Amino acid sequence: MRPGRSDDLPRLVELWREDVRRGRRDCVRDDAYLLRVTAGFDWAAKSRIVEAASGALDGAVLVSDRTTPLGTVTAVEASAAGDRPEVLNDLTRWGLGLSRAAGAVAAQVWRGRGHTEGLGGLGMELVRPWWRMDRGLAGEQIDRSPVAGYRLSDASGLPRSAWADAHNRAFADHWRFSPRSEEELMSGRPPELSLMALAPDRSPAALALSQVETYSTDERPQPVGIISSVGTLPDHRRRGLATWLVAEALVRLRRAGARHASLYVDALNPTRAFDAYRKLGFDLAFETEVWEATFR
Repeated sequence: MRPGRSDDLPRLVELWREDVRRGRRDCVRDDAYLLRVTAGFDWAAKSRIVEAASGALDGAVLVSDRTTPLGTVTAVEASAAGDRPEVLNDLTRWGLGLSRAAGAVAAQVWRGRGHTEGLGGLGMELVRPWWRMDRGLAGEQIDRSPVAGYRLSDASGLPRSAWADAHNRAFADHWRFSPRSEEELMSGRPPELSLMALAPDRSPAALALSQVETYSTDERPQPVGIISSVGTLPDHRRRGLATWLVAEALVRLRRAGARHASLYVDALNPTRAFDAYRKLGFDLAFETEVWEATFR
């Protein structure tokens, strides 16, 4: 086992694509995105590689972190070539040790259902099922009836500073909430795919953020419209705003060239957001299990 390097990324992507084929992972983002998000990654401190004699990778683990109101939470992302649960668990163990030593309050592993063998023995427990819900975009009309008293706007008509504040207030009471900065949330997003419902006083009431992406090793018709954040501020919930915004997003994604649509939802969401998504034609397509170790 050795520290990773930035030039390991192409072989690491091949490991991730194998994970997709085996059902351990939902998808792999495109190369441009992966290069961008790993540009400042500390490979020496936060990754480990298991290399075969042939030069291929037998396994790899990357540890990333995010800030929450309760402290730092890490994501331990381990992959292994073939059916190698012992390699996965060894790499995960290393990531958990790094997380604890770095002062994290918790470490998480996100892995496809049925591929979590051994995580319990590492002191982790299942805390969340996380769903990807899909629907096609061909054919039928989509009902995007507005909610009375509210007005629709997008990022071309609202100041950039409005989005992170609205997002953070909408998600502040959600499980493992992590505040997002304006740059992190909005960088590179097409303005017409960033939607916000405004209350009569023109204050933010709900938002839905989308983008069009292309994935390799993926059975979905490409490109895919991703609805990545749907949130309603507490004073405006249960009025149909999220349904309205998602329906509008679907129409705009289809107009932008997407052939399929996906969104992600906490399957233990207390507002049962998945019920609204089912009414819009979405069905469960992939279930990720979130396992977590907490550190005192």
